[in-house]
Amino acid sequence: MDKTYHPTEIEEKWAKIWSERKLTNVNSDESFSQVIPPPNVTGTLHMGHSFQYAIMDFYTRYNHMSGKDAHWQVGSDHAGIATQMVVENNLLKDGISRSDLGREKFLKEVWSWKNFSEEKITSQIKRLGSTVDWEKYRFTLDDGFNEAVIKAFVELYRKEKIYRGYRLVNWDPSLKTAVSDLEVIRQEKDGFIWHIKYPIENSKEFITVATTRPETMFGDMAIAVNPNDSRYKDIIGKKALLPFVERKLPIIGDDYVDMEFGTGCLKITPGHDFNDYEIGKKYSLHDVNGEIKISNQSSDFKPINIFNDDAWSNDNVPEPFNNLDRFKVRKLVLEKLKELNLLIKEEKHHISVPRGERSNIVIEPKLSYQWYVKTSEMASKANEAVNNGKISFHPENWIKTYFNWMNNIEDWCISRQIWWGHRIPAWFDNDKNVYVGYNEEEVRQFYKLGDRKLSQDEDVLDTWFSSSLWPFASMGWPNNTRDYDKHFPTSLLVTGFDIIFFWVARMMMMSLEFTDNIPFKDVYVTGLIRDENGQKMSKSKGNVIDPLDLVYGISLDDLVKKRTANLMQEGQAEKIERKTRKQFPNGIESYGTDALRMTFFSLATHTKDISFELSRLKGYRNFCTKIWNAARFINGFPEGNKIFEPINDNDIWINEEFTKSADKIKRHVEDYRLDFAINEVYEFFWGKFCDVYLEECKKSGKTDNLRPMLQEILIMMHPFAPFITEEIHSLLFNTPIIE
Repeated sequence: MDKTYHPTEIEEKWAKIWSERKLTNVNSDESFSQVIPPPNVTGTLHMGHSFQYAIMDFYTRYNHMSGKDAHWQVGSDHAGIATQMVVENNLLKDGISRSDLGREKFLKEVWSWKNFSEEKITSQIKRLGSTVDWEKYRFTLDDGFNEAVIKAFVELYRKEKIYRGYRLVNWDPSLKTAVSDLEVIRQEKDGFIWHIKYPIENSKEFITVATTRPETMFGDMAIAVNPNDSRYKDIIGKKALLPFVERKLPIIGDDYVDMEFGTGCLKITPGHDFNDYEIGKKYSLHDVNGEIKISNQSSDFKPINIFNDDAWSNDNVPEPFNNLDRFKVRKLVLEKLKELNLLIKEEKHHISVPRGERSNIVIEPKLSYQWYVKTSEMASKANEAVNNGKISFHPENWIKTYFNWMNNIEDWCISRQIWWGHRIPAWFDNDKNVYVGYNEEEVRQFYKLGDRKLSQDEDVLDTWFSSSLWPFASMGWPNNTRDYDKHFPTSLLVTGFDIIFFWVARMMMMSLEFTDNIPFKDVYVTGLIRDENGQKMSKSKGNVIDPLDLVYGISLDDLVKKRTANLMQEGQAEKIERKTRKQFPNGIESYGTDALRMTFFSLATHTKDISFELSRLKGYRNFCTKIWNAARFINGFPEGNKIFEPINDNDIWINEEFTKSADKIKRHVEDYRLDFAINEVYEFFWGKFCDVYLEECKKSGKTDNLRPMLQEILIMMHPFAPFITEEIHSLLFNTPIIE
């Protein structure tokens, strides 16, 4: 054994061996299986990936060593919007837009990026020593997965669980696509609320509304007041006149209106506000020659849309307000209202602004034709699986979070107006009739269309639609493969709390729908890795750490270069460089993968936010050095016993302590408390084996049981620190721990 432990050389050797070797318990009747949350092919792995992959690899090794056929399904996600944005931004650096290329050429660019990114991701996963079978690697846009996605869509449609509807959606004007509620972030900020007078028809009186969005007034279809508000009882049923347009708006009484907010009068804009949409639908508001009518026929409801896809005003907006950006419309509306003495006052007001998670652009509620999945029945089945204990959350407190969302679930908008993704298997004829099927030929046969001209829907599916099929489609569904038959349902899902709604719940719904089975038995919910100050790691904050930089180390100049490359905002680079040079004056040292793994395990608490500190990582690097030095010291003694046979009180004591620690570790592992487990490993090895047992053996000269005890310890520690334990075991005992 070398005098000094050099993790890089040792880890690269074993990582290569493991990436080329399969686990061998394939004949075991007992199965342990899990699927990797497929990383997006948008770049490289971050700390959160490495944290979760360390946990997943731990449980794969642990269960394999317990004699089970352990299968960890690996793969990656095409990540529709996110990947398309990366490629578009790269092209824009050369002055090229996706529309310049057209769909086919643009998709070639995305596939090229996918291959580049995927190669980096797989090399990172391999370098971390992950025990996966690379021959079974899947990608959510590979041919087999595409077959599964199309089958799922067609079956749901033909069971009337998918429909196409004209509804209000979250519209991203930058990406020009619908996005889900879960892809919208709320920005709390100080803004304004404006009080605007609307004339009452055939009267010199006015009704004053308070609004934070005066630019949407051209879509107004009513004014609502609370029927119990004595200030407005006498005007319910009258008409107000919309400034600039003279559209006649009914004044309606509705309990939804908060009498204490603003003036107690609410302008109703169904085409650009989700709450207003519900009120508009309730009264079936529709325009008849410039007068808004109320109806009891739901089919009469016709909201007014005033913005184009880029959030510029359209022809439903009069001059001089049309063909302008929505915020320019706001400015001009306020100016003109002031000129007409219709703007009463402007007040400071705290507002919540919806922004696209990907684009950071203000979201516009907009009417659009989209595809939806009916979720209520599916959600009910998923909830039943949790209630009857078929699916367990660890820690249990996340069950409440799960139910809070599932009990209020709405239909899922699954269409996106982008190019990268699964093209929706729907075709339209010239009369806009829609036909859904596996391909155009099958559609013509199924619907008996003959040679009628058809064109396929331009939209693609929400990334989360294909991801929701991952546990069973990645195993081969809809075909009956060996992996599907043996390893589905999976045993465990390791995931972050931030995608319980995006992914976990939807996998449960889809799995029960298509396989009549749960997708996994246990859901191990981790916290999110943050920096040492508890801040979210992000490129813009300049606090991102590449996990491989902790493994290999990185110079200060290279770290600065990496952190300041491809920043979205000007002026960030200097600030980030200054911060980085102060935090890491000598760059980052090499710590090795085992030290990083054990640090992650020590951080796997039940807290929501996890602060990552280098001091803890240094502590576990020192622990690796302690393991190496202890093994090297023991290697200097004669071999002694082949198996542990207590011959004195010191042997009896360490054997009892080892048994107690092993039992505790087993219990902690099965309770998904790796933080407790690694602490027990650390305390036993350093505090009991090294500081007490080893020292006593040195004093007494009775060293016959040192090697067999070390061997048992190495095997116990292997899932925690696989590289160093495998290396020592191969050097001292000439056999691998894991095969």
